[in-house]
Amino acid sequence: MKIKFLTFAFLATIVLSLSSCKSREEKVISQLDNLAERIEKHGKDFDAEDWEEALEDLEEIHENMEDCDFSKKELRELGRKEGKLFAIITREGAKALGRGAANFLGEFGAFAKGFKEGAEDNLSEKDLKEVEEDISDSFKSLEEELKE
Repeated sequence: MKIKFLTFAFLATIVLSLSSCKSREEKVISQLDNLAERIEKHGKDFDAEDWEEALEDLEEIHENMEDCDFSKKELRELGRKEGKLFAIITREGAKALGRGAANFLGEFGAFAKGFKEGAEDNLSEKDLKEVEEDISDSFKSLEEELKE
């Protein structure tokens, strides 16, 4: 009786061991799907911390991929899913950058207006003209750098 039980336990262990890699591969594919879905649904509301977490999750998925033996079909599926995921990340990341730039420019605009008002009250016409030229030159330099 003990021999039958031990044989059964041994065979069950082998079967579970052989199937565990397959389930690991399916788990990686599922993790990638879940990450893509999370970013697609909620990416527009992500802050910097959320993006960092999402990229850490992606890094973990890539680490888990190293432990798997994917078939060619699974590799193609993963490639397709990663391509879609990166397109989503690019789209949502670009939107976030745009919102950040708009916020910065809005804040900078208010700062510039306040600076101008303060400068008019406290600087001579000559000093004000020099500051205006310096700021203008700075923006021209920045614009040229962005073109490169």
